[in-house]
Amino acid sequence: MHFPLKVLLSASVALNLSGCVPVLIGGGFVAGGYTAMRDKKIGSTINDTKLDAAIKTRLYKISPKLYSDVSVVVDHGCVLLTGSVSDPEWVVVAERESWAVDGVVAVDNNITHGEAITTAQTVKDGYITSVCRTSLMCTSGVRSVNYKLKTMNNIVYVRGVSKTEEEKQLVLAKLQKVRGIKKVVSYVTVSNRK
Repeated sequence: MHFPLKVLLSASVALNLSGCVPVLIGGGFVAGGYTAMRDKKIGSTINDTKLDAAIKTRLYKISPKLYSDVSVVVDHGCVLLTGSVSDPEWVVVAERESWAVDGVVAVDNNITHGEAITTAQTVKDGYITSVCRTSLMCTSGVRSVNYKLKTMNNIVYVRGVSKTEEEKQLVLAKLQKVRGIKKVVSYVTVSNRK
């Protein structure tokens, strides 16, 4: 029995959006909306997207190489910078340019300078991030969509908001068990909403 490509793609998207077990209804997969599952409000998501674009634009105007070497992740107005740059001054410049964007509330600068990251390392980091995401999606009591992950040189950076301290500790414990990780750097906070 062969499935059309559209069905397989829909199933893949549903699986990624809804967790480990998609719901099968009427022969098709149905997934809850991403923003419906996430504790973050749509307006906040749009604002983070604007901040991300503004920071990347500023970095590109300084140097396309700086733009390509620095990864920017924004969540709730907090900026996570990772990457490896050839000029040590660019570490400071990237942070300064991030703070210059109106609406940024925190900048966590994890940029290194020196040796460029190889393609093989980039692939390995991408694989580790995928395994980490899958692990969180398949963990009961964790809303995986509330966490953003970035892996750089086998170091996993995680940012997000947990509902409880127990959820935060569970997330960190799950990530630390993923094979190939040197360490987990946490920027996870606990929600003050009851």
